Amino acid sequence: MNIYWYGLSSYKIVSKDVTIFTDPFGKSSGLTPPRGAGQIVLSSDPDNELYNNFSAISGDPFIINGPGEYDVKGVFVRGIPMNTGAKKEEKKSSVDRRAIYSINAEGINIAFLGNFSENTLTESQEEALGEADILIIPVGGKGGLDASSATELSNQLEPFIIIPSHYKTSGLKIKLDSVDEFLKEFGDKGEDMEKLLIKKSDFEEEKTKVVTLSPQR
Repeated sequence: MNIYWYGLSSYKIVSKDVTIFTDPFGKSSGLTPPRGAGQIVLSSDPDNELYNNFSAISGDPFIINGPGEYDVKGVFVRGIPMNTGAKKEEKKSSVDRRAIYSINAEGINIAFLGNFSENTLTESQEEALGEADILIIPVGGKGGLDASSATELSNQLEPFIIIPSHYKTSGLKIKLDSVDEFLKEFGDKGEDMEKLLIKKSDFEEEKTKVVTLSPQR
């Protein structure tokens, strides 16, 4: 499996026969939108233009834009409601489609949190995510998890690999914190990579490491 990052929470996950794109953004972000062919595109916040640029992905992909269970070409995806309940001021007719996801491909379980901002996972959310091999987690604050909350949640899930996302990068118009704040808080300087190449047998027991990916241009 190969994992590439475009910025914010947009990734390309390439498994044996399936390419998955997450949270594709548009030009309004200030970054170059992700592009290419894929079989699956999922969004953690399908009503927000920073996470729903589905048209950028070619190949007539299967679109996942909310909670539910999906089995596409041998890849199992579980969408879990992001919020534990609607806010009182929200109208009952409004539908919150925001979700976090468990993505299982090649026997590897990826917990993808998109732009999660709830500070902690509920027991039901943690159970639905399962035992995460890889955790993709926002760390840049400003509406998403900040360094401290991301560290607490990472320790809660205890994955083998943590991939920080949704933080300050060159050209991004949104003001987010640097990834350095998370690395300092978590106590790991991180391993910089252009892409993550991983297989199930690579995981080591009782050891968590942080991998920072360079944005694709």
